[in-house]
Amino acid sequence: MKNLSFKIAIVGLGPKGLYGFERILAYFKANPIKQKVEIHLFNKTSFMGSGDVYRSDQPDYLLMNFANKHINMWPENPPLPIVDYPMSLSEFLTQDMQQSTIEIDPLYSSRATVGAYLENGFKQLCKNLPENIVLHQHISVVQSIEKIGDRYSIHFKEMGKPCVSNDFENILISTGHQRHKESEKTSINTVNFIYPVEEKLKNIKAGQTVAIKGMGLTFIDAVLALTEGRGGLFTIDKNGELTYKASGKEPKCIYPFSKSGWPMLPKYHFNLMEEKKLYTTALKNKEPKLNFCTDILQLIKQDMEFAYYSTLFHNEEECLEFNHDYALINIQIDHFHQKYPQYEHFSMSSILEPEFDPTKSTQQNVLGYLGNYTNEKNQRIVFQAELHAAAIWRKISPIFNEIYSFSGLEPDSQKEFDQYYFSKFNRIAYGPPPINLKKILAVAQAGFLDFRFAKSPKVELQENGYKISNEKSQIKCDNLIDARIPKNSINKESSGLYMNLCENGLARPYFNRDNNSSYATGTVEINRKGNLINSIGNPENITLYGTPTEGIVHDNDTLSRKRNNFATPWAKSIIQQLTNRKNDFKQEATGTLSHTK
Repeated sequence: MKNLSFKIAIVGLGPKGLYGFERILAYFKANPIKQKVEIHLFNKTSFMGSGDVYRSDQPDYLLMNFANKHINMWPENPPLPIVDYPMSLSEFLTQDMQQSTIEIDPLYSSRATVGAYLENGFKQLCKNLPENIVLHQHISVVQSIEKIGDRYSIHFKEMGKPCVSNDFENILISTGHQRHKESEKTSINTVNFIYPVEEKLKNIKAGQTVAIKGMGLTFIDAVLALTEGRGGLFTIDKNGELTYKASGKEPKCIYPFSKSGWPMLPKYHFNLMEEKKLYTTALKNKEPKLNFCTDILQLIKQDMEFAYYSTLFHNEEECLEFNHDYALINIQIDHFHQKYPQYEHFSMSSILEPEFDPTKSTQQNVLGYLGNYTNEKNQRIVFQAELHAAAIWRKISPIFNEIYSFSGLEPDSQKEFDQYYFSKFNRIAYGPPPINLKKILAVAQAGFLDFRFAKSPKVELQENGYKISNEKSQIKCDNLIDARIPKNSINKESSGLYMNLCENGLARPYFNRDNNSSYATGTVEINRKGNLINSIGNPENITLYGTPTEGIVHDNDTLSRKRNNFATPWAKSIIQQLTNRKNDFKQEATGTLSHTK
């Protein structure tokens, strides 16, 4: 007897899983199907739609670096959403303002506010399910998927108990950033993932010392959780300068460090150049495979340089005229420097990785750097110009994604970009709102943040803590926070899901190959619709979406509906699958279905 229900699973209900859920429901409403459909949602927590990073129970001081106006969980393309009044985040924030407890910021909201928006969207979807949909929610961790015949079994842990659910026809996997297995040297004094911050950081006691590995957005959240989150207060003077007043519950001192030693640049909202005026657009029609350094980097430099000098020209009431022939741009720049010799020449390398001033301490270097780029009132125009240049990567990134995706770079060149350039462009272009870096500066000036070990110190596990040292100093820290965002790694991923997919023949590692070399990106192979490619090279009815595809595509942008959108082809494939099944049943009923396979 045939199973009368059609079973679908979504593994991971952060924003990308939510977008997949929204799309499949929209397609079901637009393509009415009488057959009963079961949709099973697997998520590690009860915060369906928001995931760990945006869950709504977090404190309000954890701000987004993504502007409110760009966040909308509802697509404008058909089929339209199943809810009656789909609202963007900005509309969500302004509805019933008098009754709302949400603090409205015209630019940035807290992670919790965005999470509340996403969770609300999930609830609206659940209230408007098509009649033939039966929804099952599992608070669980999926560990393995197996194939039996043409259907899939999902093995997961729910309430600590191993469970299995069978007969899935199609699966979407959107598990977000992977958590890696704890290394053998990890101790109880280590925090490997800080969200939710109040729970994860509760064992760090007042008066202890803390080292933080990584100086990106997660580092900022960790510092604020250990200071402002413990009752510390920020006050602002008439000049807009922040001062931190301690609560007495903070750690004694926090010692951050990273490979480069530099914090992120603040993210300002500039009117970026039109795409038609970007030199990188010339790459759109080039054939793969390209070399990042020889084919692309120079064009990125030109785009950044043009933005830099446009700012300086404007400051002197001059106009830098765009021309596709960059030699003519160089002539204008040369004339500008002759007329205004006080300005520094553009240097992309100094923006991507500045050099430390050896006449100053590392602390002085870092605090000076933060001050240079966050002091809007007295900021030198050169620093404004560098911020404009850095922001251009946000405009270039979608163009670069088209080049990068599905082995568009030579293998060795992709490896170089992934391991060297990616983090540098991310550091300068996708930083926090300026207010957050002003808070970091204030905490440092209050003596709770010490950057003396900022650039690549030696870290050694010791009894009850860690020894942090460089050629000038050493200190014992009671705790270590790993504030890095882990890259995809089949072998290191903590749940074992991706390794098990490979072992069960449903997936295989992805390699960028050419005649001379190959590069394993750390993820599993998909086709251009997002389907997993199995061990013999055929697509499965399992689709990856979001972070699990990074290394094959570039920069998924967690909250974007458009970037690397594998949710729509997934939903379309399910409708096609059901249509084919319906036709097979009709042919079987009339005796016309061929059984000669």
